Amino acid sequence: MKKLTFIISIIISLLIFLCKPKKVVTPSYVHPPFYPGTNIPIGPGDLLFSPIGKSESKYVGHVGIVDCNHQVVHSIPAGLVKDSVPAYHNKFRFITVYAPIELQHGENAAAHLNTIYERDSKASYKISTALGSKDNEQYCTKIVWQCYKFGAGINLGGLSSKAKAVHPSLIKHSSFLYKKGAIN
Repeated sequence: MKKLTFIISIIISLLIFLCKPKKVVTPSYVHPPFYPGTNIPIGPGDLLFSPIGKSESKYVGHVGIVDCNHQVVHSIPAGLVKDSVPAYHNKFRFITVYAPIELQHGENAAAHLNTIYERDSKASYKISTALGSKDNEQYCTKIVWQCYKFGAGINLGGLSSKAKAVHPSLIKHSSFLYKKGAIN
């Protein structure tokens, strides 16, 4: 009789445990981070066009690209640099953000950016190198063009892979990008 009572109590305990309502966790939506002082969401593959430095005019002379972790990668004479968005923002007084029309294109370009950064983070800065060359020489327009060309299959600006010294403004006029906003 004790064994039967014991077995019944175990079965009842097991049933209570299995039938007990589970704690439900409400799915939460995580808002994307925004560019400093704006309501413009940061997205992978975003292109940040700016003058060369804070003291320059508003004319574009530099471009960076946002990676999958919302870091901005750009090429300077010291090599490829990875900055947080606020740090990049502090380097330039005016930034215009362009984004891919198709989110997947930006994600693919940003994924390819990791390959380039791992391979060429110490690349020498040389604007007289062809866009399509994979040698250890980079400049700001070249890295962005390569990310989209080899990562997303998109030729920003319809440029030849043999083009050299390409100004950043030539790649922003593309049917694959739209102007997302400006940061002052």
